[in-house]
Amino acid sequence: MSLASIVQANEQALQPSGDSPIHKLVQTVFAEVLAEFSGWKVKYCEHFIRSLSHVTSTPRVPIPDGDSTPLHAVGKAGEDPDGDTERMVALTSYSEDGTPRSTSTISLQVVHTELFEPHKPYEYCTPISRNIFRGDDDDMMPFIPYADDPTFDHVDHTLCYGSFAWQDDDYDPDLEVISLEAAYRLRTVHSLLYQDTDSTGVLPFKLFSTPGKPGLFTLSRRRDLLKWNGTTIPCPYSFPSSLPSHGIIQHRLELTHALFCPNLNCIEPLCPVHVETNPVSPPRKQTIRLSELLKRVEHPCDAGCFLQSRTVEVLPRWSEDDIDSFKSILDIEPDMIPCDHAELCFKPCHEILHYRRSLYPDFDELQTEYPNGERKGKSRSLEFQDRDPLKFTPNEPCHHSGPCDVLSDCLCFKNKAHCQRNCRCPGKCARRWKGCRCAKARDGMSCVKVKRCSCLKARRECDPELCVKCGCRYPETSTCGNSQIQQGHFKKLEVKESRWGAGVFILEPAKQGELIVEYVGELIYEMTFDSRGEVAEHLGRSYVFSLNNTLSLDSSRAGNMSRFINHSGSSGVSSETQCNCRAFARLVNGEHRIGIFAIMNIDAGTEILIDYGPVFFPDQKKNAEASHSN
Repeated sequence: MSLASIVQANEQALQPSGDSPIHKLVQTVFAEVLAEFSGWKVKYCEHFIRSLSHVTSTPRVPIPDGDSTPLHAVGKAGEDPDGDTERMVALTSYSEDGTPRSTSTISLQVVHTELFEPHKPYEYCTPISRNIFRGDDDDMMPFIPYADDPTFDHVDHTLCYGSFAWQDDDYDPDLEVISLEAAYRLRTVHSLLYQDTDSTGVLPFKLFSTPGKPGLFTLSRRRDLLKWNGTTIPCPYSFPSSLPSHGIIQHRLELTHALFCPNLNCIEPLCPVHVETNPVSPPRKQTIRLSELLKRVEHPCDAGCFLQSRTVEVLPRWSEDDIDSFKSILDIEPDMIPCDHAELCFKPCHEILHYRRSLYPDFDELQTEYPNGERKGKSRSLEFQDRDPLKFTPNEPCHHSGPCDVLSDCLCFKNKAHCQRNCRCPGKCARRWKGCRCAKARDGMSCVKVKRCSCLKARRECDPELCVKCGCRYPETSTCGNSQIQQGHFKKLEVKESRWGAGVFILEPAKQGELIVEYVGELIYEMTFDSRGEVAEHLGRSYVFSLNNTLSLDSSRAGNMSRFINHSGSSGVSSETQCNCRAFARLVNGEHRIGIFAIMNIDAGTEILIDYGPVFFPDQKKNAEASHSN
């Protein structure tokens, strides 16, 4: 951030307005932090520049006596190696005002090298092992590609973007630090809630996340904050990534859920694929009456058990935080005896029972047959359209109470999709995918024929929690042929020179139906596909696979060795083809992924080839159709 932009923002923040007192308070604090940061930054930069002029003596590495290694002089590659073995260089140091301070002479000894052949031109991409959700590229154009190439219409390409990055000074990493400091001071010094600060719109960033766009608090978890003299944020402090809840435990649960991805493909924090916030499960309803739970307690616990304290002389007095924490635990597991709740809440057992009776009375009309919204009987209308990846985009797991229908606004119902393992609907939901019941065949494998395996027929990999007979839950000894992507059963590959430039070669034999590699890249929307497509068309190289009716998979900027797999075949113009592999899209634990599978037995050392398809060669398809019509 430049000093001029800081001063300008400072002046704008201090301008008088007729807004509310909260709005003026946020303006004042933000202006104070801006002024402090600008003053610190000027001094820091001056100190850093001065430190560059300080001379530090570097001791010369001594050469042991008797070292027979020949050392040659500095020179161009290919020069005579029998020339001087040592050269003297004069080194002059300068003071801060630019005047020479001292001059010394040092000797340089270098090794003379042979002439190297330059490496052939290639395109670099970031290596990744899993897909990365990109969505759409930024509307600000970072640079104009091929502006000096007359064959590329770069003027027309700029129309894909809204502005140039070098003309827009709205975003700056320093502003993130300043905004966080201002929000923290407003919360700790002025007791202003974060959501109230966010609602004023004074800060240049939204603090809390919105659907599809992470907020500043979430982004702060993914970067190292700048340490400067004016900061008051302690090191272990963590900003909330979502709107604060009433209870402390509930708030901590929401923070954990927002950070952690429960998808079986991930099970990791800060997942790069699933960008939506993982919501907390809805409160569970009580299924067992309290009187029935108390009858199950046969022996008193060690936490002031209610069995030993039948009468309470002094009523317990809990704080609001204690009561909210107890409510949060009851929302997660209401059918628990008071002795177990006492260990979770660090409270005496008889006090737990007292507040349990006051918060959730034991009503006689408690329904235990369908407590969480399940309906008796089968649904009359179950329509699914999640078999064809090109016509279906997976939705986020549903997280509502009650059955999955139009009344509950179920995401799976609206998308005409099966409920998956991470859905929060009842376990007996009629929309849930049931998995396959395949057993081992005579050859020891299972789930290899479409007619027999329901998962394979639905173009989805087997679920290790649902498909219990096929062996997909044991990756090391798996006999399931339809779980190779999620288990990572990839072949050893090598990228080297091919007939068509760089190509991918297999280093071990592969049988028909085995997974070679997963095609990974950035998950992008159609608008980004169109803008990147103009550059790809100019280069004559495209790395995009159509994943479903919403997303495409592009490995031009990030990918693995699969991006170097070459094409072989006539792209559907005739039946003749030389490809030995084929790309298949599979629904893997609720997520579409692309695997490159062998369609024949492949020997080690063979180049992996696939048919790119007619969409990749539109001109060739048009010429073939015209020739056929003639």
